[in-house]
Amino acid sequence: MSVSKEDIKKVSKLARIKVSEEKAIELKNSLNNVLNFVEQLSEVDCSMIDNTVQYSTKTHERSDIIENTDIEGIMINAPEKQCNMFVVPKVIN
Repeated sequence: MSVSKEDIKKVSKLARIKVSEEKAIELKNSLNNVLNFVEQLSEVDCSMIDNTVQYSTKTHERSDIIENTDIEGIMINAPEKQCNMFVVPKVIN
């Protein structure tokens, strides 16, 4: 797979980024170098290497237990409070 200068121009237009002709050629060469390197990596024989990471699909949930019920201690730092709740400024008109 290779990238052409037209591909660079198309992507830059979609991203709304102005790219000069010289920069497009430079980017084309850089991206083609990266793609060539990735193709070389696919040729490496990894059949003798064991998988080292195994992902578990089970989620680890914790029970929802209130541990600190010192409401007065928590509310002492509130700049403004009402009925044991923090008062915050309105952000939606």
